Amino acid sequence: MTISSPRAAGPGPSIRQRLPSGAVNSADRRARIVDAAAELFIAHGYAGVSMEDVVTAVGGSKSTLYRYFTDKTELFRAAVEGRIGRLSEPLRSFQPGGDVTATLRKFGRYLADIVLAPEAIALHRLVQSEAERIPGPGETFLEHAPAVGNAILGRYLAELCGQGVLELEDPVLAAGQLFQAMLGGLQMRMLMNPAAPPTRKEVERSIATAVEIFLNGAKTRT
Repeated sequence: MTISSPRAAGPGPSIRQRLPSGAVNSADRRARIVDAAAELFIAHGYAGVSMEDVVTAVGGSKSTLYRYFTDKTELFRAAVEGRIGRLSEPLRSFQPGGDVTATLRKFGRYLADIVLAPEAIALHRLVQSEAERIPGPGETFLEHAPAVGNAILGRYLAELCGQGVLELEDPVLAAGQLFQAMLGGLQMRMLMNPAAPPTRKEVERSIATAVEIFLNGAKTRT
């Protein structure tokens, strides 16, 4: 079993998120615009999308679009923030407990399903490509993706330290290091070559090896 490769960037089927003709509240209308814009930016890049393209995708008029976003940069930031928030949402439902090794491996799988997903890789590449010109989305990416996982895992590691299971000076720092050990190499590989995703076996092996090394290095000394 392999993790599906991301769709190729470039022209493809038209992205249609047209607003219904009936009454739509302001929040729903904005959300539909942001979602359609995210699809367009991921598929064609920042430079390859115009405000007119977004209007065509969602329907309505340019005046409606500009009522919510003053320019394309503001829309891009909103699109990235919205998509990252949606991708990272499953992490918030993670409930640690039971065997420590099994729990850390399970968390690694949660992370893998998010950070190695084709959409996440495409979004990561998009944000990286625009980071120098538009710094905001890069900061948002760090706040919503790695930071969320590190905070959740860091709290769990802190609990283990409180129980005397582990000895860690900085559980949140250790959480980030564990993430990199589990998935950093595979993520970098996909960022460099999205068409060659790792197999599920490779993902499982990377997670298991990282957890084993981490726990052996962080065990309480007797």
